[in-house]
Amino acid sequence: MNPEVPPRYIRDNFRSTDRLAVVLIHKETGHVIQRVATAERIAEHDFQAWLRHENAHRYEIYISMNALDEQARGRTKDEVAAIRHIYLDFDHDGTAKVQALMARQDIPQPNYLVSSSPGKWQTVWKVDSFEKDQAESLQRALVRELGADPAATDSSRVLRLPGFYNHKYAKSHHVQAEEHSKEVYRPEHFPKFASEGMAQRDWNASGRVSDSSGGGNSQSERDWAYAKRALIRGDPPEQIIEAIAQYRQGEKHRVMAYAERTVSKAQAEIERSSADPSVDGNDRLR
Repeated sequence: MNPEVPPRYIRDNFRSTDRLAVVLIHKETGHVIQRVATAERIAEHDFQAWLRHENAHRYEIYISMNALDEQARGRTKDEVAAIRHIYLDFDHDGTAKVQALMARQDIPQPNYLVSSSPGKWQTVWKVDSFEKDQAESLQRALVRELGADPAATDSSRVLRLPGFYNHKYAKSHHVQAEEHSKEVYRPEHFPKFASEGMAQRDWNASGRVSDSSGGGNSQSERDWAYAKRALIRGDPPEQIIEAIAQYRQGEKHRVMAYAERTVSKAQAEIERSSADPSVDGNDRLR
């Protein structure tokens, strides 16, 4: 373990005065320790020595990815004062999905890829000028697009701190960070995704998009719109079904059947619109 890695990572990702939560979890006993302090304080030698001591005693080490307000004693969404990062967590088939992400031209390169577990990755973008809801909406859109963990989209999230060990496995895994960019990104760097999830775009000008709930801005309608976008760009239907089901887990009864119906309806609408010359291609979802 290189003791310089965690403080270097903290200083690169946060302002010195940012107040952050450091969370230690002993997975075997369930014991949790949380400390809230400035980034500079957390990066200091004695604080890091304490973290190394606890990590050696099988505590997992996590850090909040966004800055907390001055009165924060916990790390609820209401206590988040400033968005510093966009992040995703890739658990299932993580290496392949991260490789696909890194090959894309329409998504900025992450600042860091964090190897959180064998074959599992966290991607971290340093950002500025994001509101909390805007950041969470972007993360949900990226989850849908890339197949990341839908649970890791809240602004109060903690991620593993590189430089320590993950003790979840028989052989402890050293959490490491790979730096890929020095850029600090703004909403306009994610033009294809920044507004997805914030509001439903009409699929065409004649208002053909609707659902039984009315209003044109429901989550079901967003799922349908996502399915059409993904089908149009050539994503396999089974992959789209899995992404919707994963995202809506716990929200829908028989979620897989719901996802299959959503994709089937999207396919039918694309076929109908392709055969209907009255539908202007410029109005189709992209």
